Amino acid sequence: MSISKQVIAKTALAALVVLAPLPAAAQVKLSDLKLKIDPAQTTVSGISSGAYMAGQFQVAYSGLVKAAGLVAGGPYDCAEVSEGGIAPAVVALKRCMDVAMGAPNVDALVANAKAREKAKDIDPLSNMAQSKIYLFNGDNDVTVKRPVADATEQFYKALGVTAANFTYVKLPKAAHAYITDGYGAACDFIPKEDEKSEYINNCQYDQAGAIVRFFYADAKIPNAPAAARQPQLFNQAPFVGDTSRSGMAKTGYVYVPEACEGGKQTCRIHVAFHGCKMASNLIGDHFAVHAGYNRWADVNNIVVLYPQIDGDAKLSSNPKACWDWFGYTGYDFARKGGFQMTAVRKMIGALVGE
Repeated sequence: MSISKQVIAKTALAALVVLAPLPAAAQVKLSDLKLKIDPAQTTVSGISSGAYMAGQFQVAYSGLVKAAGLVAGGPYDCAEVSEGGIAPAVVALKRCMDVAMGAPNVDALVANAKAREKAKDIDPLSNMAQSKIYLFNGDNDVTVKRPVADATEQFYKALGVTAANFTYVKLPKAAHAYITDGYGAACDFIPKEDEKSEYINNCQYDQAGAIVRFFYADAKIPNAPAAARQPQLFNQAPFVGDTSRSGMAKTGYVYVPEACEGGKQTCRIHVAFHGCKMASNLIGDHFAVHAGYNRWADVNNIVVLYPQIDGDAKLSSNPKACWDWFGYTGYDFARKGGFQMTAVRKMIGALVGE
């Protein structure tokens, strides 16, 4: 049976379509968004290593960042403060997560922060008196244990954060995860070693909403069950430098509400830091889509930035794709001059139009 030339051509074309690489997802440049931003309302939050990153970013840039949400995290620069020159990675594991070495020493941490201030590595600590802090620790969190969170509360209050500007949420059954009111694993789910997890758990608690409402006195409650649109990929490359040094990915996510597009209305920025094993190369856009911030952003004119670590960038020192709160990018990881700190600050600057 003969095969027509038309059939042969169609078959060849189909083969080319199958073999051709899929087009790369469209990326935006933050500076091209042309937003109108009020930088005085900039806030941050994060889960686990992202909580540590949110805390150190807010302390370092307290002149800019007015509030920080720490979900399953500890006090500023916790891993670097120890007696006897113990490696920060060891202190991180044994004092700032587990407490085998004892709970974090709050007096030493406060003294360290004051030394950083004196050296001008961070903004004046007097700013903390006007800062808002949301702290969360689940009763079932066996990764960052309760004494660490308790030390975090003591640290912030020692720096002048007022009772009115501080909230500490302790949720029964909640494990080590970002908490939602409808998406994710069971509230008390704790993955076994190497078991796949997004570290987003459903405890019927809207954590993103609780954070937004605490940070912004004028916050409106959304009437939609989901965000109006999807987050966009943006090019992180101009901000992160050599990824083998910074440990960051070449792309991140940004959510821009329709009301903020093209500078239609003045908007504010919230930066949400993912946790270990939650980077985009491991769970895709699930944190950026399902954490819950975006539907609140729609009705409150908030641009949400989701910067990303690359789990493959520094495999030997950061195999779990964590933000640097234990020194894998260098001694200045918790100071304004640190690789990741500088990168995120530049991203905010690009959105603001600096």
